Amino acid sequence: MLGRLRRLTRRAQSLYFETGSLREPLAYVRQAVFVKSSLVARHLWDLQNSLLPWRLAAERRRLAAQRAQGRLVIAVTAAGGLGDMIIMARCLRDLAKETEAFAFDIFAASPDLTQWGFAAVPGFGRAYPDTLERFSTRNYDLHLRINQTVIAAPETIRWDRLRHTPLMLQAIRRLIRLSRQPSLEPYILHHPRLDNGLARKAIYAGRSRQDFLHWMLGISYSDDALAIEADHEALRRFGLVGRDFITVHNGFDPNFIVSGQRATKCYPHFDAVITKLKAARPELLIVQLGTTTSKPIAAADLILIGRTNLAEAAGLLHKTRLHLDNEGGLVHLAACYGRRSLVVFGPTPSDYFGYPANINVDPLRCGGCWWIEESWMDRCPRGMKQPECMFAQPPDKILTLALKALSEPRPQLEFSSQNNL
Repeated sequence: MLGRLRRLTRRAQSLYFETGSLREPLAYVRQAVFVKSSLVARHLWDLQNSLLPWRLAAERRRLAAQRAQGRLVIAVTAAGGLGDMIIMARCLRDLAKETEAFAFDIFAASPDLTQWGFAAVPGFGRAYPDTLERFSTRNYDLHLRINQTVIAAPETIRWDRLRHTPLMLQAIRRLIRLSRQPSLEPYILHHPRLDNGLARKAIYAGRSRQDFLHWMLGISYSDDALAIEADHEALRRFGLVGRDFITVHNGFDPNFIVSGQRATKCYPHFDAVITKLKAARPELLIVQLGTTTSKPIAAADLILIGRTNLAEAAGLLHKTRLHLDNEGGLVHLAACYGRRSLVVFGPTPSDYFGYPANINVDPLRCGGCWWIEESWMDRCPRGMKQPECMFAQPPDKILTLALKALSEPRPQLEFSSQNNL
C-alpha cells in the first residue's frame, strides 16, 4: 500500500515538473482515487479478515499439509497486469516441470485476476492481496518476488527445507548470484524506472519478455500455451457460434492511471482500419473487446466494451481469426490459445514484448520510450501533443497487413487445454 502511494506521489510530481501547472497532477490524482478506491477497500477487508486468529491457524495447517506431502511451499509476490501474470504463470509452470514438487500462493494487487490466470499452473493454491505479504510470507519456505525480474531474498529462505530439493536449490542459488551482479542489480533495485534498460540487456542476450524470467532461473521455456479458463458459452451468448470473426481492442490496463483520455501506447487509427477492413472483407464480423479505457469503434459489428469478463473475452479470443491490438494483456492471452495477433507497437519495444508468431508493427518514427520517464504512458517524453510513434502509423499499412494475414491459411496453433499440465 505504501509503495503505491509513493508511486502515485512520484507520478504527480513528475507531471507538475513537466507542465508547471497543478491542473494535470490534480486530474491524475482524482483519476487514481476513483480507479483505486474499490481496490483499496478490497485489500483492507481482506487484511482485516485474514489476520483473524482462526484464519491464521487454518493457513498454517494448510501449508503444513503441503509439507507433509513432501512439497516446498513458496510465496510469490507478483506485480503487473494481465500480460505480466501470464508471463509469470508460464515461468512457474516450467519451473514446476524442471524442479521438485512445490506448492505456491500468489500475493498480487488483483487477487481475482490472479486466481483466474494461475488456476491451470500445477501447485497453485490461492491468490491473496499483496497487502498481506508482510504478514504472511514468513510462513513459507521461500519467497519469490516477480515483476520484470525474479528475485529471492536469502533471509526469506528456509535452507533446511531447500537442501532436500537440489534442483530448486540450484535455481535459487543462481537467482541470488545474478541479483548481486553489478550488471543486473541496479535494474532490480530500481524497478520499474530502469525497465527500459533491462529490456535492452535482455534483447542483447537473445532473450525477450517471454523467457527472461526463465533465463534468470536457469530453466527452459516450453511454449506459449497456457490453459487459462475460457468461457466458450460466450460465443453462443453473443451470437457468434459458427461465425467468422476477428477481434479488436484499442484500450489499456485500467489499473494504469493516466490523466488524459488515451494512453501513449494506444493506436488511435483503428477506426479507419476497421472501416476499410469491413469494406474489403464484408463477410467477416468485427468484434470489439475492452473495458473502461477503450473507445468505441463505430464500424465494429459487435461492441463489447464493458460487456464481458475476462473468461468471456478469452472464449472469444480462443476462436478469433485474428486479433488487432496495441501491445497489452489480450495479446498475451490470445497467444495462450495459439491465436495470432496484429500488434501496433509504439512506446513499448516489439523486440522485447513481441511474439514471433504475431505480426508486430514497429513505429515509423521514434518509439521505444517505455519507462524512459515516470509518465511515459501518460504523455510523450518528447513533449509532443500526440505521440508520433502511434499517430504517424498509417491505417492503410495496418489494413494491408491484416488482409494479408487473413488471406493466409489458418495456422494450426490452437493448443489443447491439457497440454501444459
